[in-house]
Amino acid sequence: MPKKVLASVAFDALCHNIEAYTSRIAQPFTDALSLYAIDLIANNLVDVYNGTAGKDGWEKITLASTIGGMVINTAGVTLAHGMEHPASGLKNIVHGQGLAALTPVIIEASYKGNREKFSKIARIMGGMTAEDCATKIRTLLKKLDLNYTLSDLGIKEEDIPWMAENCMKVSAAGVVNNPVVFSKEEIAEIYRKAL
Repeated sequence: MPKKVLASVAFDALCHNIEAYTSRIAQPFTDALSLYAIDLIANNLVDVYNGTAGKDGWEKITLASTIGGMVINTAGVTLAHGMEHPASGLKNIVHGQGLAALTPVIIEASYKGNREKFSKIARIMGGMTAEDCATKIRTLLKKLDLNYTLSDLGIKEEDIPWMAENCMKVSAAGVVNNPVVFSKEEIAEIYRKAL
């Protein structure tokens, strides 16, 4: 698998687990599985990406990815997936790259909706508090050569009204599952911050 593909699909798997864990419809079983999978990715992905992990590292990433699919089946996804789908639909953006551009900005806007859970994610990734979570995600993205903005991916300011409108239409479940539920205007502002 090319490194660029690995980084994108593995970050998508991480997002599945983070979003299921922080979803407003999460439950104890999805929480336990998501935390386990976040830890597997946080502690193995960079080595797998750099080619320094053995078979065990690959197995852990694969297991975490499988868990990600399981937990979103129950707890759903939240705003990062909800906002990314219109972006990739509009500009044919690689899904994991779109998530990379949006996720840290969305976490910064959302962590106050569930400080305890975002703090746990931050601690798994080497931080301490909910405020550290987005920074730790950005650090990981740099190590994976995934530190994109929406502008890097071809999104322009004039695309934002269409994307915000479509986010509300096609990703309504992800919008309402988010720890903080944002209006269309607030979602447009998050898109602007991700440019």
